[in-house]
Amino acid sequence: MIKYSKQIPNQDQLVSLYAAVGWVAYTQNKENLESAFQNSVAITAWSNEKLVGLSRGITDKQTILFIQDVLVLPDYQRQGIGSNLITKLARAYPVGQTVLITDDEDATKVFYTSVGLLDAEKNHIRTFFKDTRWN
Repeated sequence: MIKYSKQIPNQDQLVSLYAAVGWVAYTQNKENLESAFQNSVAITAWSNEKLVGLSRGITDKQTILFIQDVLVLPDYQRQGIGSNLITKLARAYPVGQTVLITDDEDATKVFYTSVGLLDAEKNHIRTFFKDTRWN
């Protein structure tokens, strides 16, 4: 049975989950990853004592929630955990706008629209961003 919590995982648990889903850029600096969580809000999914998924966001707790990460261990995917993580994060921080920026893969679009998020392009919303990670 999967249990959901606001418990922040320890550094080793975080690194293990991010590595397992192939997000290795996050695992290069463990201290930065841990610090990111200390400055974020999160919902975590646990199978007994094992971290199997998480959703992490940044919010002012009044007007906006930016969903930064949604991860589920490969063996636990397609069981509704990712959907539950997003729903529980949004319910824990009920604000006027919830925003998520992700890749342009069709499967990604299908997943996020299935949990009630709207495609910005189709809703006359423009998104701007600057990515300085690779400069």
